Amino acid sequence: MRSFAVIAAALAFAPAASAWTTLTGGVGNTVVPSVIVTQAGSELVSWEAAVAGTISVSRNNAPGKTIVSGDPVAGRSQLVQQPNGAIQLYFPNAAGVGRMTSTDDGQTWTGPIQTQSHTAGPVEGAAVGPDGTPYFSQDGTGFVNVFRGLNGESVKNVFTRCCGYAESLAVDTNGLVQVAFYSNADPDGTFLYEPLGADLSPTGSTALKPTSQHIDRVPLVADHSGTTFMAWPPGDPATGITVVPFRAGSPAGDGVDFRGFFVGGDPHMALTVDVKDRLWIVWTGGGAVHAARSRSHGQHFGAPVSVPVTGTMYQVSAAGTASNPGTVEVLVNTGSNLIQQALQPGLSVKVTRKVKRVGKKTIVTRFAQALDDGFGVPAATFRIGGRTIHANAAGTAKVPAGSGKAAAPGYAGASFHAR
Repeated sequence: MRSFAVIAAALAFAPAASAWTTLTGGVGNTVVPSVIVTQAGSELVSWEAAVAGTISVSRNNAPGKTIVSGDPVAGRSQLVQQPNGAIQLYFPNAAGVGRMTSTDDGQTWTGPIQTQSHTAGPVEGAAVGPDGTPYFSQDGTGFVNVFRGLNGESVKNVFTRCCGYAESLAVDTNGLVQVAFYSNADPDGTFLYEPLGADLSPTGSTALKPTSQHIDRVPLVADHSGTTFMAWPPGDPATGITVVPFRAGSPAGDGVDFRGFFVGGDPHMALTVDVKDRLWIVWTGGGAVHAARSRSHGQHFGAPVSVPVTGTMYQVSAAGTASNPGTVEVLVNTGSNLIQQALQPGLSVKVTRKVKRVGKKTIVTRFAQALDDGFGVPAATFRIGGRTIHANAAGTAKVPAGSGKAAAPGYAGASFHAR
């Protein structure tokens, strides 16, 4: 008598249950909305309308409320929340950078307060340190300026070459400030990562190249466990995207690759971490938005989920929700509209086939296990052979031979085949 097992995996490439809805119209194709999920679980989105000279904020998918008007240089804005609950909105104005504040979860706003930045131009990045200190940034010919303090009381130019674009800021749990941006200072194009010292001067740099031109926000985000992640598209044209981890200012591995073929401006990318430390990567390509979630601090990811988008995608932003199993709120700029949808994480299915021979008789037993980034999903069901079979606490169930579908509340389903 002997037995053996054969294992196969089926990935979920299925749309989420919801559909794209329009948040606002009348935006230019360079608008990259800032989106956060607040400590109270509300979703806030800010964006500019340069023609109207306004900065607007939407709360929980409601129509945008204009909180800045008559702004002759309305451009990219940044939302951040401090540990005390105060929400800060940094935005460009004729005098440099202004600040609006909300202390009631984005319902009302006070200001503006003028910061110490007197350079007109978009606010490309922003972050908050563990001690509640805000940081924000701007770029231009010969500078990437990082400001520290509620009103940018100190500043450092972290890249004096020409030129750095579309920077993002992140501050890890140890208070390490980091910046990432695209640079065309070298002919092959570079995604550049820099950790910053106590005076905001770069203490090192990691260059990721070659890569194609990228002028929408470079994805950079810190989790709650001491790791910072940066996404970049290797190759020119890009041959995929890679999520690279950094710890203490240095790469902590080669990262995780998502292969793909991209044309036009794709891939547009976004990274976000939710309050439960789940990391999401969102990207565009092939006429769709793709998303994958990691529950393993970026060591690996669950099955990607893909949702088609009609028309051209120019920018993408995202924020992870606090719900369980959790979704990611995705906003896409289609050239004139901002559309949004909550995407669910994807299931994968591991099929195990055990064969036991007793004399001349062969007994085959098949098991399917529903997984979320390698973790069993106990609420899963398997629909196969006209039957619905419920998983056990490990997400596993005995199934008959044939093709089937796995489902679980809060997840995009997956197809599988048990032979």
